[in-house]
Amino acid sequence: MPRLVLLSVIDCLRADHVSAYGYARETTPTLDEVARGGVLWRHAQAASSWTKPSVASLLTGAYPSQHGAFQGVKRNGRGRAVTTDAISAETPTLAERFSQAGWRCGAFINNAQLDEFTGLHRGFETYQPRAGKADRILASLEQWLRADADRPAFAYLHFLEAHWPYKPRRRHIAQFGGDRDTNVFSRYSARDFGRLRREVARGEATLSAEELKQMIQMYDGAVRRLDGKLKRVLRMLEGLGLRDETALFVTADHGEEFLEHGRIGHGHDLAQEVIHVPLVASIPGLPRPEIRCEPVGHVDLGTTMLHTAGIADSDEPNLLNGVDSLRPVVSELRIRRRYTQALRRGKWKLQRRYAFECDDADALRNTPHELARTMPYKLGCELYDLDADPAEQRNLAGQTSAQAPLAELTASLDRWWDATAAKQSGTCEIEIDKDVVERLRALGYMD
Repeated sequence: MPRLVLLSVIDCLRADHVSAYGYARETTPTLDEVARGGVLWRHAQAASSWTKPSVASLLTGAYPSQHGAFQGVKRNGRGRAVTTDAISAETPTLAERFSQAGWRCGAFINNAQLDEFTGLHRGFETYQPRAGKADRILASLEQWLRADADRPAFAYLHFLEAHWPYKPRRRHIAQFGGDRDTNVFSRYSARDFGRLRREVARGEATLSAEELKQMIQMYDGAVRRLDGKLKRVLRMLEGLGLRDETALFVTADHGEEFLEHGRIGHGHDLAQEVIHVPLVASIPGLPRPEIRCEPVGHVDLGTTMLHTAGIADSDEPNLLNGVDSLRPVVSELRIRRRYTQALRRGKWKLQRRYAFECDDADALRNTPHELARTMPYKLGCELYDLDADPAEQRNLAGQTSAQAPLAELTASLDRWWDATAAKQSGTCEIEIDKDVVERLRALGYMD
């Protein structure tokens, strides 16, 4: 049984830019080493394509429409309050499960989307949503581990260095054929990236082939730089005598787009580049290294960590067991009147897009399931064979030859939606303070 369960989340790290997943550039030598000695899930899927709903699913084991932390910030008129949604009080957290079992829990985070307003701090004795960059996070973690070394611990780390604005070292970008000093994006701030992201999404700007190449070089260099911090984590655990008693899980909250579907950044859609994430684990007592090829979802990672700690009930999902014990691999995204859901099963991916024809702000506070039951909407449906078309360029939904898998996945997604609707905790809308608003604006998420 481990003394430490450590969840390390790398913001914006897409699976196909990880060398252990076949990427041509050696972006993640340390993560590759962990994977070679542990478990690598080749087809792990995030619960959403941006931080708040995705991490809330990681830390609650609930789908976004169940835990309620689903949407971004809303401005309620000039000079008035800024609000957002948070997990409901009825939604139990992973940290609460650990703490109830006598484990101490600490979170060291660098992302304003995960401040206490989310409700995700519940169950953590130490919750630092403003822990700073990777070096400060690691220093805080080491101090925290040394402070009470006799108790078993669950720790959650969230690193932001692979998020825009990408800031690699010169040597990292040079390793991938670039020059940081002449790179178009080397002086971009987060606000600059946020502005460019919105302009590209609206069709007001685009990137040349050379600009896209340079952006990806900056991103890959930032990933390589952060991989070095993971190496520091392993050295720290060795120094504390915890390396062989730590269940280490490394994943991402979502990926990143580079014009594959006409956009940059994340949070627009549920395409593979933003929901296919790495998932690697190093677990004490593992009989042999493994590569798991079945699609799995983040919603089952929390109970898997509880299983490694001997806390979970035997009937709770466990990614280390067979696929039959797991829940449907579904991702969700809601942006005002638009709601998208994606189901992955085997090589097939079904994506449905709802556009609700409603301008009633009060009505739009309802869950997507309730809106679909009571409001008119437009529906778009897409079916992809990810083995033959991993870039999702050929929608098969209208083809006669694909009607059988389309009907099967549609029925499965309908069953999942009805089942989750019966277990939803409701919405919890809260006001966020000016400091959080400024931090979100500094990240480029607000004008």
